[in-house]
Amino acid sequence: MFEGGAVSWGSKKQTSVALSTVKAEFIAASMAVKETLWYQGLFQSLDMYASQETPLLIDNQGALDLIKSS
Repeated sequence: MFEGGAVSWGSKKQTSVALSTVKAEFIAASMAVKETLWYQGLFQSLDMYASQETPLLIDNQGALDLIKSS
């Protein structure tokens, strides 16, 4: 979302095989962060700046713990 409008949305099968849901959620979160950073760079190059931070919503406590420890 950027200023209330959807910028990107997608659903696809992950290319790697994860042995746990924690690992799968971690991989998905890292891909989402990479895409978010790419869009932020694009918008900055166009002199467009978001008025608020981009939230990353994760519902897997194990993945959250793994992200915090990384």
